[in-house]
Amino acid sequence: MVVPLALALATVPPMADLARGEAEFLRGNAHCDAREFSDALVSYDRAAAFGYADPVMWNNRGVALDGLGRHEDAIQAYTRALQRNPTYEIAAYNLGNAFAQLGQFEEALVAYDRALAIKPAYADALYDKALVLARLGRAKPSLQAYEALVRTDSANAVSWTRKGQLLEELNKFDEAVDAYNAATAQDAHDGDAWTGLGDALYALERYEEAVEAYDRAIAADPNNEEAWNNKGFTFFMLGIHEEALACYEKALAINPRYKQAWYNKGYTFHGINRLEEAVTAYEKAIEMDRGDEVLWNNLGNALYNLGRYEKSIPYFERALEVNPRYEIAWNNIGNALNKMGRHELSLKYHDKSLEIKPDFDYALYAKGHALDSLGRHEEGLELISQSLELNPNYDHAWMAKAQALHHLGRLEEARDALNNTLILNGSFDEAWVFRGKILEEMGNALEAERCYDEALECFRASLEIEPDNAELRYHQAVLLEDLERVDEAIDGYAAAASKAHGADSLLRLSALLLRVGRAADAIVPADDLRARDPSDPRGWLAAGRALLALGRATEAEVSFRKAAELGAPEAHAELARTLQILGRADDALAVLAGIVAPSNETLLLQADLHASLGRMDEALADCDAAIRANADGRDLVYRRKGELLLRSHRSKEAMAAFDAALGLNPTDPDIWCDAARAWRTLGQEDRARKMVDQALRLDPTFSRALDLRSASPASG
Repeated sequence: MVVPLALALATVPPMADLARGEAEFLRGNAHCDAREFSDALVSYDRAAAFGYADPVMWNNRGVALDGLGRHEDAIQAYTRALQRNPTYEIAAYNLGNAFAQLGQFEEALVAYDRALAIKPAYADALYDKALVLARLGRAKPSLQAYEALVRTDSANAVSWTRKGQLLEELNKFDEAVDAYNAATAQDAHDGDAWTGLGDALYALERYEEAVEAYDRAIAADPNNEEAWNNKGFTFFMLGIHEEALACYEKALAINPRYKQAWYNKGYTFHGINRLEEAVTAYEKAIEMDRGDEVLWNNLGNALYNLGRYEKSIPYFERALEVNPRYEIAWNNIGNALNKMGRHELSLKYHDKSLEIKPDFDYALYAKGHALDSLGRHEEGLELISQSLELNPNYDHAWMAKAQALHHLGRLEEARDALNNTLILNGSFDEAWVFRGKILEEMGNALEAERCYDEALECFRASLEIEPDNAELRYHQAVLLEDLERVDEAIDGYAAAASKAHGADSLLRLSALLLRVGRAADAIVPADDLRARDPSDPRGWLAAGRALLALGRATEAEVSFRKAAELGAPEAHAELARTLQILGRADDALAVLAGIVAPSNETLLLQADLHASLGRMDEALADCDAAIRANADGRDLVYRRKGELLLRSHRSKEAMAAFDAALGLNPTDPDIWCDAARAWRTLGQEDRARKMVDQALRLDPTFSRALDLRSASPASG
């Protein structure tokens, strides 16, 4: 028996170590009381290292872990406390709370029952057990528990407060208000009762009364962080944003690690379009709890709304790591991909969202919009219509329906869909613009102009409220450009680009400056985009176009090559055109050879290059390929073919090509002049003169026709 005794004695820490362990334990408690949970853990770990194994230390370590959102670790700590003292009711109660935080409600009930078995009159355990029963849908036994509690001591404000909280959990808000009023009647200084009353009134949308209740809670306890936070969010719902933000600051001054206040601060910034500040606030909230999928999703949304679509996706993915069945995050990844023009890839994310929630109206709309963007208009229209059956009050879905109908040429139905959009949201600027375009196509220019005026007024009113809203400024600039109000459009794109990181404003600004002959200015936004996101081929394309217009073809070549490397399909034709200017026709043809499905424009460029190298048969073959490939623009292709045939002294074939062009487009005076030249080379001057006369009938001032007439030999 001596050896076991010796071993047992050897495991007992020296008294000096136990004293140091107790000191660390007390230090940890002080940190815990100050909500310095990370520091508290360090102290508790040191206490354990010194051999201090008091169950209270393990319980308090669990409290610190819960405070950091580490509920699984907290469960282990509470379990250690109960191993050392099986009758420690506080540890059993805290264990139940940790399980409840994780949504493990059956396990929580077992823990609460253990606490109540130790201490049957443990009101906190009874209250939280009732809440868990309510969350499990067992409303009757949960209410019975609190009816008994209130009957036992009807003058107990705490019992009435807890009954009110339970009634809130059961969505019985009117009854909850009565319970909280009973609590405050018993104790007018009960801050919890006033806070609960504010919460119940908020749920009933009685916001002004809720603010008064929170004020009473704060008067009872100025350090009531929950009351400050909830008052702030009530101000947000009332549209009083600065007051809301001030309340969150009060809550965070009391508790800098109050996750809900950081979250609400971010949500408020998000709601008033102060998106950079929203991102910062959401990031602080995530520091408190990295296991909140809604937080990750909202952070992604803020970046999405800033136009940083690529950067938003990892945050939606983090939300899905927390909750793989979070259908909103799946759909949001699809939305971000759609904004980046990657519609085909977006479909699988919308599909995943709909697999989880088949009647998710936003996902149906988003997938339908993506299909419409891919040219699958009928399929897209069907899904958008399904989304509107589920939610007929979503203005953007009506707008998407109008777009799909417009693509199908069903203009009157598209107009009617836009009417529904504008009934729901009369300040929807883009809907007014689109309605104007449809009315123009329907031949109603006067009504279209009124729509554009309405759109501009909507932009103006919205920007008065949100002067830093880059998306508003961008869409306003697009309309101004369409209306040929060029200087205003340039200012609008520049303002939008200065307030957001999206590429669209910079691209439109560069293109517009280039269109009005300001190539030197156009290079600035292109360079800005290249600097912001070197992986975006559009910045390199815009820079190449501006450099080419400035006569800096060698630099343009470098920029177009980079755009091609980054996957921009249109970069190949731009690069080939630049190489043509540099006199490197063979290199240009090599670039064009890599295009899988060349457009008419590309085939005509290829024809020019072949012709410049004297390969006329190949040039004519390029024209024939363009005629076969695409019905659009065939008149231009026939005209180019005719020009090449004339250069080859094949006048009769050239005449046939010009005749085909005139058959497709008889109102172009240029083609009539081309035909006149062909007839003249054949010695058919009378026919040539008739062609010139027809060109002048179409345009009496057409200089080319006048020149041909003056060069015509005099008739005998």
